[in-house]
Amino acid sequence: MTIDDEVRRATKLLETVMQAAGLTRKDLDQKLGAGPGYVSQVLTGRMELKLRHILAILRALDVEPGLFFQTLYPDTRPATDQTVMEEFLKRFQRLGFGGAPVPPPSSPAALDPQELERLIQSAVRAALAERPEPPPGSDSRPEGGSPPRRGREREA
Repeated sequence: MTIDDEVRRATKLLETVMQAAGLTRKDLDQKLGAGPGYVSQVLTGRMELKLRHILAILRALDVEPGLFFQTLYPDTRPATDQTVMEEFLKRFQRLGFGGAPVPPPSSPAALDPQELERLIQSAVRAALAERPEPPPGSDSRPEGGSPPRRGREREA
């Protein structure tokens, strides 16, 4: 797999999470405090994708970087974008979002890519809906500066 393939995979996952959160590229530009077209440039490859871009976007979407990168690079490397997206959905479902787990497909084409994307967006929307909004004008970060962990915590 080439670097371009890796970047394409990462930007596709970022865009899917952004859409699931109900945000447009313009909305995310505003949320990031970035100039017009910044998110579009990052997601389309007109601007080189850097770790700081990914982290800023994930922070704005309130998504844990660990979840994003574990999905992008699971222990057993998926062969296709479809597999990456299925893994993302499974991880959200294990956290308690998105309804019942999708049974493994009986054949590689058993789960339609559009249906998979719809399920992922639904799971992310459910996760985001359960997050309390901070009071207007307040800094939602605890002392120490890192963003609060929101959503359901994994059961120990």
